[in-house]
Amino acid sequence: MARLSQVALVALAVALVPLTVSAARDDCPADPYADPSTDTCNPLRYVPNEAVNIVAAVLYFLTAAALTYRQIRQPANFFLCLVIGAWCEGIGLAIRLGLRNNLHSTGLYIAMYLFVVLSPCAFLAGNYILLGRLVAHLEGDRYLRPFKPRLVSWIFIISDVITFFIQAAGGGLSISDNVKTAQAGGNIFLAGIAAQMASFILFSSLWAVFAFRIHRGDRALWDLRWWRPLHYAMGFTCICFVIRSVYRTVELSQGYIGFLATHERYFLGLDTLPLWLGINTYVFFWPGAYLTPEHKVQKVETTEVGMEEAGNAGGSEMAVADPETRSSSKEGEELGAPIRL
Repeated sequence: MARLSQVALVALAVALVPLTVSAARDDCPADPYADPSTDTCNPLRYVPNEAVNIVAAVLYFLTAAALTYRQIRQPANFFLCLVIGAWCEGIGLAIRLGLRNNLHSTGLYIAMYLFVVLSPCAFLAGNYILLGRLVAHLEGDRYLRPFKPRLVSWIFIISDVITFFIQAAGGGLSISDNVKTAQAGGNIFLAGIAAQMASFILFSSLWAVFAFRIHRGDRALWDLRWWRPLHYAMGFTCICFVIRSVYRTVELSQGYIGFLATHERYFLGLDTLPLWLGINTYVFFWPGAYLTPEHKVQKVETTEVGMEEAGNAGGSEMAVADPETRSSSKEGEELGAPIRL
Protein backbone atom coordinates (compact mmCIF):
# COMPACT_ATOMS: atom_id res chain seq x y z
CA MET A 1 0.00 0.00 0.00
CA ALA A 2 2.90 2.36 0.69
CA ARG A 3 4.25 1.68 -2.82
CA LEU A 4 0.87 2.48 -4.31
CA SER A 5 0.90 5.83 -2.51
CA GLN A 6 4.38 6.62 -3.82
CA VAL A 7 3.36 5.77 -7.40
CA ALA A 8 0.27 7.95 -7.01
CA LEU A 9 2.45 10.82 -5.81
CA VAL A 10 4.70 10.50 -8.86
CA ALA A 11 1.66 10.35 -11.14
CA LEU A 12 0.31 13.60 -9.74
CA ALA A 13 3.71 15.25 -10.05
CA VAL A 14 3.90 14.19 -13.71
CA ALA A 15 0.39 15.51 -14.28
CA LEU A 16 1.45 18.88 -12.90
CA VAL A 17 4.65 19.17 -14.92
CA PRO A 18 2.85 20.89 -17.82
CA LEU A 19 1.62 23.49 -15.34
CA THR A 20 5.22 24.28 -14.52
CA VAL A 21 6.07 24.70 -18.18
CA SER A 22 3.05 26.82 -18.99
CA ALA A 23 3.56 29.12 -15.99
CA ALA A 24 7.22 29.77 -16.77
CA ARG A 25 6.51 32.59 -19.25
CA ASP A 26 7.95 36.03 -19.92
CA ASP A 27 4.59 37.82 -19.98
CA CYS A 28 4.04 37.69 -16.23
CA PRO A 29 3.15 41.08 -14.68
CA ALA A 30 5.93 42.90 -12.86
CA ASP A 31 3.71 43.39 -9.80
CA PRO A 32 1.94 40.09 -8.98
CA TYR A 33 -0.08 41.77 -6.21
CA ALA A 34 -1.65 44.43 -8.40
CA ASP A 35 -4.42 42.28 -9.90
CA PRO A 36 -3.94 38.59 -8.97
CA SER A 37 -7.39 37.58 -10.28
CA THR A 38 -6.30 38.22 -13.88
CA ASP A 39 -2.68 37.13 -13.46
CA THR A 40 -2.33 33.98 -15.56
CA CYS A 41 1.07 33.31 -13.99
CA ASN A 42 -0.57 33.00 -10.57
CA PRO A 43 -2.17 29.52 -10.44
CA LEU A 44 -4.24 30.48 -7.39
CA ARG A 45 -5.60 33.72 -8.87
CA TYR A 46 -5.46 35.27 -5.41
CA VAL A 47 -2.98 36.19 -2.67
CA PRO A 48 -3.16 33.79 0.31
CA ASN A 49 -4.19 35.50 3.55
CA GLU A 50 -1.11 35.51 5.76
CA ALA A 51 -2.75 35.62 9.20
CA VAL A 52 -5.37 32.96 8.47
CA ASN A 53 -2.86 30.59 6.91
CA ILE A 54 -0.50 31.00 9.87
CA VAL A 55 -3.32 30.13 12.27
CA ALA A 56 -4.36 27.16 10.12
CA ALA A 57 -0.81 25.81 9.87
CA VAL A 58 -0.25 26.19 13.62
CA LEU A 59 -3.52 24.39 14.41
CA TYR A 60 -2.59 21.48 12.15
CA PHE A 61 0.90 21.20 13.66
CA LEU A 62 -0.54 21.29 17.19
CA THR A 63 -3.04 18.57 16.29
CA ALA A 64 -0.30 16.52 14.63
CA ALA A 65 1.85 16.86 17.74
CA ALA A 66 -1.06 15.82 19.97
CA LEU A 67 -1.80 12.80 17.78
CA THR A 68 1.87 11.84 17.85
CA TYR A 69 1.81 12.05 21.65
CA ARG A 70 -1.24 9.79 21.80
CA GLN A 71 0.46 7.35 19.45
CA ILE A 72 3.53 7.22 21.72
CA ARG A 73 1.49 6.77 24.89
CA GLN A 74 -1.11 4.35 23.49
CA PRO A 75 0.27 2.90 20.24
CA ALA A 76 -2.14 2.29 17.37
CA ASN A 77 0.23 1.60 14.49
CA PHE A 78 -2.62 0.97 12.06
CA PHE A 79 -3.57 4.64 12.51
CA LEU A 80 -0.15 6.10 11.68
CA CYS A 81 -1.36 7.12 8.23
CA LEU A 82 -3.66 9.74 9.76
CA VAL A 83 -0.91 11.03 12.08
CA ILE A 84 1.53 11.41 9.19
CA GLY A 85 -1.18 12.99 7.07
CA ALA A 86 -1.77 15.64 9.74
CA TRP A 87 1.90 16.66 9.62
CA CYS A 88 1.80 16.76 5.81
CA GLU A 89 -1.31 18.94 5.74
CA GLY A 90 0.39 21.38 8.12
CA ILE A 91 3.43 21.46 5.84
CA GLY A 92 1.21 22.18 2.85
CA LEU A 93 -0.39 25.15 4.62
CA ALA A 94 3.05 26.42 5.66
CA ILE A 95 4.18 26.28 2.03
CA ARG A 96 1.20 28.48 1.15
CA LEU A 97 2.86 31.19 3.23
CA GLY A 98 6.00 30.87 1.12
CA LEU A 99 3.88 30.95 -2.03
CA ARG A 100 2.32 34.19 -0.82
CA ASN A 101 5.72 35.86 -1.08
CA ASN A 102 6.41 34.36 -4.52
CA LEU A 103 3.09 34.02 -6.34
CA HIS A 104 4.73 33.01 -9.64
CA SER A 105 6.76 30.15 -8.16
CA THR A 106 5.51 26.98 -9.83
CA GLY A 107 7.82 24.89 -7.63
CA LEU A 108 6.17 26.12 -4.45
CA TYR A 109 2.73 25.75 -5.97
CA ILE A 110 3.32 22.13 -6.97
CA ALA A 111 4.80 21.27 -3.55
CA MET A 112 1.86 22.93 -1.78
CA TYR A 113 -0.66 21.24 -4.05
CA LEU A 114 0.85 17.80 -3.50
CA PHE A 115 0.73 18.10 0.28
CA VAL A 116 -2.76 19.63 0.42
CA VAL A 117 -4.29 17.15 -2.06
CA LEU A 118 -2.61 13.96 -0.84
CA SER A 119 -2.98 14.46 2.93
CA PRO A 120 -6.78 13.93 2.99
CA CYS A 121 -6.24 10.55 1.32
CA ALA A 122 -4.39 9.52 4.49
CA PHE A 123 -7.30 10.75 6.61
CA LEU A 124 -9.78 8.67 4.63
CA ALA A 125 -7.47 5.65 4.83
CA GLY A 126 -7.36 6.04 8.62
CA ASN A 127 -11.15 5.74 8.81
CA TYR A 128 -11.19 2.81 6.40
CA ILE A 129 -8.74 0.88 8.56
CA LEU A 130 -10.35 1.91 11.85
CA LEU A 131 -13.80 0.58 10.99
CA GLY A 132 -12.37 -2.80 10.07
CA ARG A 133 -10.40 -2.93 13.32
CA LEU A 134 -13.43 -1.95 15.40
CA VAL A 135 -15.64 -4.59 13.77
CA ALA A 136 -12.99 -7.26 14.32
CA HIS A 137 -12.58 -6.15 17.96
CA LEU A 138 -16.30 -6.64 18.53
CA GLU A 139 -16.44 -9.90 16.56
CA GLY A 140 -19.23 -8.22 14.63
CA ASP A 141 -18.44 -9.54 11.15
CA ARG A 142 -22.04 -10.48 10.40
CA TYR A 143 -23.20 -6.92 11.06
CA LEU A 144 -20.93 -5.64 8.29
CA ARG A 145 -22.10 -8.05 5.61
CA PRO A 146 -21.53 -8.34 2.69
CA PHE A 147 -18.08 -6.94 3.59
CA LYS A 148 -15.46 -8.63 5.74
CA PRO A 149 -13.62 -6.47 8.30
CA ARG A 150 -10.18 -7.42 7.00
CA LEU A 151 -11.15 -6.44 3.48
CA VAL A 152 -12.84 -3.13 4.25
CA SER A 153 -9.63 -1.10 4.36
CA TRP A 154 -8.23 -2.75 1.24
CA ILE A 155 -11.42 -2.37 -0.79
CA PHE A 156 -11.80 1.33 -0.09
CA ILE A 157 -8.11 2.25 -0.15
CA ILE A 158 -7.67 0.55 -3.52
CA SER A 159 -10.75 2.44 -4.69
CA ASP A 160 -9.10 5.65 -3.51
CA VAL A 161 -5.90 4.87 -5.40
CA ILE A 162 -7.79 4.06 -8.60
CA THR A 163 -9.79 7.28 -8.47
CA PHE A 164 -6.58 9.13 -7.72
CA PHE A 165 -4.98 7.84 -10.91
CA ILE A 166 -8.09 8.91 -12.82
CA GLN A 167 -7.66 12.40 -11.41
CA ALA A 168 -3.96 12.43 -12.29
CA ALA A 169 -4.70 11.39 -15.88
CA GLY A 170 -7.45 13.99 -16.19
CA GLY A 171 -5.18 16.67 -14.75
CA GLY A 172 -2.51 15.91 -17.32
CA LEU A 173 -4.96 16.19 -20.24
CA SER A 174 -6.77 19.26 -18.95
CA ILE A 175 -3.82 21.60 -19.57
CA SER A 176 -3.45 20.56 -23.21
CA ASP A 177 -3.38 23.30 -25.87
CA ASN A 178 -6.06 21.37 -27.75
CA VAL A 179 -9.44 22.62 -26.55
CA LYS A 180 -11.24 19.28 -26.96
CA THR A 181 -8.46 17.40 -25.20
CA ALA A 182 -8.44 19.92 -22.36
CA GLN A 183 -12.21 19.64 -21.95
CA ALA A 184 -12.00 15.86 -21.94
CA GLY A 185 -9.25 16.01 -19.32
CA GLY A 186 -11.34 18.27 -17.13
CA ASN A 187 -14.27 15.87 -17.35
CA ILE A 188 -12.03 12.90 -16.50
CA PHE A 189 -10.60 14.76 -13.50
CA LEU A 190 -14.09 15.61 -12.28
CA ALA A 191 -15.16 11.98 -12.72
CA GLY A 192 -12.25 10.86 -10.53
CA ILE A 193 -13.17 13.29 -7.77
CA ALA A 194 -16.86 12.34 -7.97
CA ALA A 195 -16.01 8.63 -7.81
CA GLN A 196 -13.83 9.20 -4.75
CA MET A 197 -16.67 11.08 -3.06
CA ALA A 198 -19.13 8.30 -3.92
CA SER A 199 -16.74 5.71 -2.49
CA PHE A 200 -16.46 7.56 0.81
CA ILE A 201 -20.21 8.12 1.02
CA LEU A 202 -20.65 4.35 0.57
CA PHE A 203 -18.16 3.79 3.38
CA SER A 204 -20.03 6.26 5.61
CA SER A 205 -23.25 4.37 4.90
CA LEU A 206 -21.51 1.16 5.90
CA TRP A 207 -20.48 2.82 9.18
CA ALA A 208 -24.15 3.66 9.89
CA VAL A 209 -25.50 0.25 8.86
CA PHE A 210 -23.09 -1.54 11.20
CA ALA A 211 -24.37 0.34 14.27
CA PHE A 212 -28.00 0.10 13.15
CA ARG A 213 -27.82 -3.68 12.82
CA ILE A 214 -26.26 -4.07 16.26
CA HIS A 215 -28.82 -1.73 17.85
CA ARG A 216 -31.73 -3.67 16.39
CA GLY A 217 -30.41 -7.21 16.58
CA ASP A 218 -27.95 -7.44 19.46
CA ARG A 219 -28.79 -5.41 22.54
CA ALA A 220 -26.13 -7.19 24.57
CA LEU A 221 -23.36 -6.00 22.27
CA TRP A 222 -24.94 -2.57 21.97
CA ASP A 223 -24.93 -2.24 25.76
CA LEU A 224 -21.14 -2.54 25.81
CA ARG A 225 -20.84 1.21 25.97
CA TRP A 226 -17.06 1.48 25.61
CA TRP A 227 -17.02 1.25 21.79
CA ARG A 228 -19.84 3.65 21.00
CA PRO A 229 -17.94 6.93 21.68
CA LEU A 230 -15.26 5.85 19.22
CA HIS A 231 -17.89 4.86 16.69
CA TYR A 232 -19.73 8.18 17.06
CA ALA A 233 -16.43 10.06 16.74
CA MET A 234 -15.75 8.22 13.49
CA GLY A 235 -19.19 9.23 12.26
CA PHE A 236 -18.44 12.89 12.98
CA THR A 237 -15.20 12.66 11.01
CA CYS A 238 -17.12 11.06 8.13
CA ILE A 239 -19.42 14.10 8.02
CA CYS A 240 -16.39 16.42 7.99
CA PHE A 241 -14.67 14.49 5.22
CA VAL A 242 -17.84 14.28 3.13
CA ILE A 243 -18.23 18.08 3.35
CA ARG A 244 -14.72 18.45 1.98
CA SER A 245 -15.36 15.90 -0.78
CA VAL A 246 -18.56 17.65 -1.89
CA TYR A 247 -16.75 20.99 -1.93
CA ARG A 248 -13.91 19.61 -4.06
CA THR A 249 -16.36 18.03 -6.50
CA VAL A 250 -18.34 21.24 -6.95
CA GLU A 251 -15.13 23.28 -7.17
CA LEU A 252 -13.72 21.16 -9.97
CA SER A 253 -17.04 21.10 -11.81
CA GLN A 254 -16.58 24.88 -12.18
CA GLY A 255 -13.08 24.49 -13.61
CA TYR A 256 -9.60 25.31 -12.35
CA ILE A 257 -10.26 29.03 -12.41
CA GLY A 258 -13.92 28.84 -11.37
CA PHE A 259 -15.50 30.91 -8.63
CA LEU A 260 -14.79 28.48 -5.76
CA ALA A 261 -11.22 27.74 -6.87
CA THR A 262 -10.28 31.41 -7.06
CA HIS A 263 -11.71 32.48 -3.70
CA GLU A 264 -9.62 31.40 -0.73
CA ARG A 265 -12.35 31.65 1.88
CA TYR A 266 -14.11 28.61 0.42
CA PHE A 267 -10.92 26.56 0.47
CA LEU A 268 -10.31 27.49 4.10
CA GLY A 269 -13.90 27.08 5.24
CA LEU A 270 -14.94 23.98 3.28
CA ASP A 271 -11.64 22.12 2.96
CA THR A 272 -9.10 23.13 5.60
CA LEU A 273 -11.54 23.59 8.50
CA PRO A 274 -13.62 20.39 8.11
CA LEU A 275 -10.48 18.28 7.70
CA TRP A 276 -8.97 19.80 10.85
CA LEU A 277 -12.16 19.24 12.85
CA GLY A 278 -12.20 15.64 11.67
CA ILE A 279 -8.64 14.69 12.55
CA ASN A 280 -8.68 16.75 15.75
CA THR A 281 -11.57 14.57 16.96
CA TYR A 282 -9.15 11.66 17.31
CA VAL A 283 -7.04 13.61 19.77
CA PHE A 284 -9.91 13.12 22.24
CA PHE A 285 -11.12 9.76 20.93
CA TRP A 286 -7.84 8.04 20.23
CA PRO A 287 -8.39 4.51 18.85
CA GLY A 288 -5.49 3.13 20.87
CA ALA A 289 -7.39 3.98 24.08
CA TYR A 290 -10.43 1.96 22.99
CA LEU A 291 -9.17 -1.00 21.00
CA THR A 292 -7.34 -2.66 23.87
CA PRO A 293 -7.00 -6.34 24.84
CA GLU A 294 -9.28 -5.69 27.85
CA HIS A 295 -12.09 -4.62 25.52
CA LYS A 296 -11.69 -7.43 23.02
CA VAL A 297 -14.78 -9.56 22.47
CA GLN A 298 -13.66 -13.17 22.21
CA LYS A 299 -15.31 -16.35 21.05
CA VAL A 300 -15.42 -19.12 23.64
CA GLU A 301 -15.69 -22.86 23.30
CA THR A 302 -19.14 -24.26 24.09
CA THR A 303 -20.42 -27.76 24.73
CA GLU A 304 -22.59 -29.52 22.20
CA VAL A 305 -25.67 -28.77 24.31
CA GLY A 306 -24.64 -25.14 24.63
CA MET A 307 -24.05 -24.89 20.90
CA GLU A 308 -27.46 -26.38 20.20
CA GLU A 309 -29.10 -23.90 22.55
CA ALA A 310 -27.18 -21.05 20.98
CA GLY A 311 -28.26 -22.19 17.54
CA ASN A 312 -31.90 -22.32 18.64
CA ALA A 313 -31.53 -18.81 20.01
CA GLY A 314 -30.17 -17.57 16.69
CA GLY A 315 -26.76 -16.54 18.01
CA SER A 316 -23.39 -17.70 19.27
CA GLU A 317 -21.71 -17.62 22.64
CA MET A 318 -19.18 -14.83 23.10
CA ALA A 319 -17.05 -13.64 26.00
CA VAL A 320 -16.11 -10.04 26.60
CA ALA A 321 -12.97 -9.00 28.43
CA ASP A 322 -14.12 -5.60 29.63
CA PRO A 323 -14.05 -3.89 33.05
CA GLU A 324 -17.61 -2.58 32.65
CA THR A 325 -20.75 -4.52 33.45
CA ARG A 326 -23.97 -4.61 31.55
CA SER A 327 -27.21 -3.43 33.05
CA SER A 328 -28.13 -5.92 35.75
CA SER A 329 -31.82 -5.13 35.46
CA LYS A 330 -31.82 -6.14 31.82
CA GLU A 331 -29.13 -8.73 31.37
CA GLY A 332 -28.38 -9.87 34.93
CA GLU A 333 -24.82 -10.85 33.99
CA GLU A 334 -21.32 -9.62 34.62
CA LEU A 335 -19.59 -8.20 31.53
CA GLY A 336 -16.96 -10.92 31.64
CA ALA A 337 -19.61 -13.64 31.40
CA PRO A 338 -20.69 -15.06 28.02
CA ILE A 339 -23.19 -12.96 26.17
CA ARG A 340 -25.50 -14.18 23.44
CA LEU A 341 -25.16 -12.53 20.03
